Amino acid sequence: MNRTAFTRTLLALPLILLLGTPAHADTVPSGLYGIYASSLQAGMTNGNYRELFAPKVYDLNNGQTARVTMNLLGGEYKVKAICDDDCLDIDLEVRDERGNRVAWDYAADDEPIVTFRVGPGRYTVNLSMEDCDWTPCTAVLLSLYR
Repeated sequence: MNRTAFTRTLLALPLILLLGTPAHADTVPSGLYGIYASSLQAGMTNGNYRELFAPKVYDLNNGQTARVTMNLLGGEYKVKAICDDDCLDIDLEVRDERGNRVAWDYAADDEPIVTFRVGPGRYTVNLSMEDCDWTPCTAVLLSLYR
């Protein structure tokens, strides 16, 4: 291999590695980890909540909605979305298996939170990107129960 071909290979290697590696949907990005950790700690300390499942991470464009279906045993739950600095407004709602709204936060903010008490059943969390300056915006979904 000549020197030019070798140099091109070395320059292309990081791009090949970057494009070939899928993003982990349960890894909180470093820029959002501090907010995630303090939100988790506050829920556990102040409300005696426990984490329901590992955080879910989504990259959303304006108008996109991520849906998470959860089988809940019943009790009190808290769901919070944390969005990156490019996010101006993200909405959060929880619906039961019949499509009825159980809880929602449609305020124009980047950290919606809902607290709700439900019986056992299947529920869907909808996370909707309403306003993102630089798409896609990254959002983390934190789910707690007690």
